Formats: sequence, C-alpha cells, structure tokens
Amino acid sequence: MFPRINQIAIICFCCLYTSTISAQSDNSWWKSIFSADCDTIQIQSVNINNGDSILNDTSEFEIECDSSVLLKTLPALPVKDGYGSVVIHMDSALKELDEKAFSETHTLKGYRVQIYFGDLKTARAVRAKCRNRLVGTSVYLESIAPNYSVVVGDFRNRWEAESALPRLKKLYPSALIIPTDIELPKL
Repeated sequence: MFPRINQIAIICFCCLYTSTISAQSDNSWWKSIFSADCDTIQIQSVNINNGDSILNDTSEFEIECDSSVLLKTLPALPVKDGYGSVVIHMDSALKELDEKAFSETHTLKGYRVQIYFGDLKTARAVRAKCRNRLVGTSVYLESIAPNYSVVVGDFRNRWEAESALPRLKKLYPSALIIPTDIELPKL
C-alpha cells in the first residue's frame, strides 16, 4: 500500500518539476526587458585633461543596432591619451523626451533683488551699468506694464537674498527683495 503512494508522489513531483522547467523557456516575456536592443546611439567625446570634463563633440545617428555587432566594434581597453568617449544606447522615444526636457525652460519659486523700477530707457542704462559692476551675477530687465524693473540674482531662499541685499544697497539704495520665479541654477 505505501509503495504505491510513493510511486504516485514521485510521478506527480516529476510532472510538476518538468512543467516548471518548460515554463522558463527562452520565449519568456520578462527576458525582453533586459535586452540591449535599441534604435538610437549617441556618442560623446570628452576631454579629461586636468580632471575637468569638457564636452567636445556630439555626433548622433540612427541605426538598427545589434548588441553583438557593437561589442565587436568597440575596443576592449581604450588608450589613455586624455580623451574618452561615452556611448549612450537609448530608444528614440527616450531621446525625444530627453531633448524636450532640455529645450524647455524650467522655473523655480525664489527671490531676486530689485534695484530699479521706472521707464525703459533708464532701466536699460541701469542694467548695463549693473552688469559692468557685478560681473558674473545675473541681471534681468522685466516688464511690469507700463514700467520696467531691473532685478539681480536667482536666490533660492530668502536667506540668500537677505545676505546679498546689504552689498547691493551700497550701490543701489532703493534695492528691495521681491519673490518671483527664478531660473534653475546651471549644473
């Protein structure tokens, strides 16, 4: 009686085990997630002298890529001569999203210091003079109809604007902090 039950258990185990093995065939849906197939390649040459990375050249081309062909064409170990390259493999849909993200101007809530408010001619003169005095600082001319405003800086918080205000008050006594949309800082 017991040997018969053991035989049935072994047969059931073997049937379940073989069906589990066949369920993980090469046609599995999840294996396509990890494939290296793409339709866009972007190659960027980078100069790495003195530890700084400077983008020199960007060349883009559309191809039907095969990962085995790419592996054969790329060298195993590059020669270290101060230049390198970065190869980015991406789908064309991702490339479109990437280009769209960089083409739009994104703003952030922050503060600027207003140094002048009045007519256009004087505002342009104040902006030009301020750009010469404060080299490297962002100076903007904004229209607030019918007048114009000259504002300085892109401060993320009130504390940064407050710390810059005394220096600007020495040059422009009527300077004041205004909340506004600012540009994102350069990376």
